[in-house]
Amino acid sequence: MKILPVSMPKDIDKYFFNRTKDINMINTQLSTVKLDIPPQLLITGYRGVGKTFLLKKVLNDQSSDVLTIFIDISEIMGRQKGNLTEEEVLKALLNAIDDAISQNKKYYKKWIGKIASSIKKLELKNYDFSDNVNVLDVPIPVISDNYDKLSKFTMELPQKIVDSSDEITGFIIVIDEFQLLKNVEDPEAFFWLIRSFTQKQFNVGYIFTGSVSKTADIINMINGQEGAFGGRLIQINVEPFTFDETKRYIDEKSNNLKFTDEGFKRFYNCTRGIPLYINSLSSILPNNIVCDEDIIRQTLQLNIDQVAIMWIYIWGRLSQGEKDFIIYLLEHEGATRATLDNQLGYSKSSVTRFIDSLSNQGIIEFNTMDKKFVLADKMLQFWLKIKLETNGCYPL
Repeated sequence: MKILPVSMPKDIDKYFFNRTKDINMINTQLSTVKLDIPPQLLITGYRGVGKTFLLKKVLNDQSSDVLTIFIDISEIMGRQKGNLTEEEVLKALLNAIDDAISQNKKYYKKWIGKIASSIKKLELKNYDFSDNVNVLDVPIPVISDNYDKLSKFTMELPQKIVDSSDEITGFIIVIDEFQLLKNVEDPEAFFWLIRSFTQKQFNVGYIFTGSVSKTADIINMINGQEGAFGGRLIQINVEPFTFDETKRYIDEKSNNLKFTDEGFKRFYNCTRGIPLYINSLSSILPNNIVCDEDIIRQTLQLNIDQVAIMWIYIWGRLSQGEKDFIIYLLEHEGATRATLDNQLGYSKSSVTRFIDSLSNQGIIEFNTMDKKFVLADKMLQFWLKIKLETNGCYPL
């Protein structure tokens, strides 16, 4: 029985489809890590388009002489109950480094002495060792007054690992949902901190990835002309599947789903080729029945929460002002900044805050042709409209 996963599967290769062009582009950049040219990438795309799936595939396929780590800022933020700090990000990075080198037992024994010796040379005696963070079985302390030493040690460690081993030629670090770094105390300074160390490293590559609008201020903060990386990050946008790609994906991976021509057009219009929505909607459609437009529409109407479950979670985290902003854009099919300032019912500073927050979360985007802010995701629109029709009001 073929099932399309709605969460990250254990067997990535079994469910992976297409993306040959994206993989080739990314791998071409990452290959320079072995040539003393550190790759630096920024990968963006709509929520659910498969960025994380793609990068997990890329990392899994790296040769054994390249160490890789993947940290998810949303996971760190969740553990800290929304109180994200630079120290917690650095500690998560240290734990991920430890996991990466510990899994390579063959090499681990050869360079544990060199790395551990480097750790122990740090002046750690005044630090608080009560927290549970270790690298190579050497405890890393909680740092409150020594952020400078913690950041220096953490950011230098990957290159030191490469330098300490003849068998390791590179280190690749993926920072997922990087846009959430906007929540640390001084995000701009944190990006500059990372940038300052990447300039001195030759075998450590960084990939920042997140569901953000192309016009989000976080993009300018990290890679704008005045940003920390100043346009040096190679930016790749992961696109949804095309109509034909979606058809091939369904034929190859689904459990005998069938459509009329108009039914499949409706299916594609609803999912827009975004794998998360393709998989979610496919999981609730009847097998061995030819699905027409009415079946697609009725299934989505009755089961919208199963397809748009991601938006239920996100909606619950938004402020009332952000919800009002989204509903205004929905009901007016977008709005200019001037209209929002005059009609939304919030101060201009609040409108600015809503725009920054929602753009950084990939919920809205700026249509340069119409000069309007619009909702970036049709599934969010479907969900809100169906909830209004069903319940007589928008979700609280």
